[in-house]
This record gives sequence, C-alpha cells and structure tokens, in this order.
Amino acid sequence: MIHSIDVSAVLRQAVRASYADLVTRATGRAVREHIEQVYAAQTGGVARMDFTGVRCIDYSCADEIVAKLLRERIRVLVLRGCSDAHLEALAPVLEGHGLAALLERADGTLDGLGRRESTDALLEELVALHLAARGAGGVVALVAA
Repeated sequence: MIHSIDVSAVLRQAVRASYADLVTRATGRAVREHIEQVYAAQTGGVARMDFTGVRCIDYSCADEIVAKLLRERIRVLVLRGCSDAHLEALAPVLEGHGLAALLERADGTLDGLGRRESTDALLEELVALHLAARGAGGVVALVAA
C-alpha cells in the first residue's frame, strides 16, 4: 500500500495559512511534524508525497521534511508534482545526505533522485511489492491501485 501525502494541504493545515511556499526551517518542521502525527502508525512504509500546489520549496524545508522523513519514518518515498524549481532544492538535499527517493514523472514513469545505487534498489523494491511494474524499454511505473 502506498500512503499519499498532499504537501499543499498539509502546509495549509500545519501553519494555518493560505500561502503555498515551503520556506524556512520552522515551516518545514511544522509540516513534517504534522505528517508524522497523521502517519504515525505507518512508519517504514511506502509513501507518495505530492507537491502539486506547492509554489516553491527551499533547502531548509527539503531537509526538514523529505530528508528527515526518509531517515526516520519512510522506507520508499515517491515524489510527484515536482517542478524543476522543487528539484533544485530536493536533489542536493538527498544527495548531501546520501539518501534516495523516486520521482514520478508526468507520464507516470519513475526516475531516481539522489543516491543512484539506492534509487535502483527502491525501484526493485516497488516491483517486488507489486506496487510498480516494468514496461517497454525497462521503464518502471506505479501500478493503478
């Protein structure tokens, strides 16, 4: 099972504001803590974090949310709805911590983000769990749930 996290909705709930920017470590901490409370019983699983509706994310929020959740709570993280600007913060944070996540592209295929050796293992794990399948040319995509 893949647990879905709507980052934009969590941001609005966690900081009780209507803006769409993930900036400052304090904002990132509030969002991460809200995610941890909601998903407390689901530690160690597979999660899809949707950034649709998030205008921007800075390094400190990427570190506070994504890196800490990967180190402490989530085994496999699939990121979706990410713009190039989001990736400019997310990729270096993952690489800097030696972490990896998967990026769900608009066409549904999955690419690795972060530590390459780990991204290959994450793809294989999703296939083994029957949450993703290999398609033509070896591309991997999530299966419909």
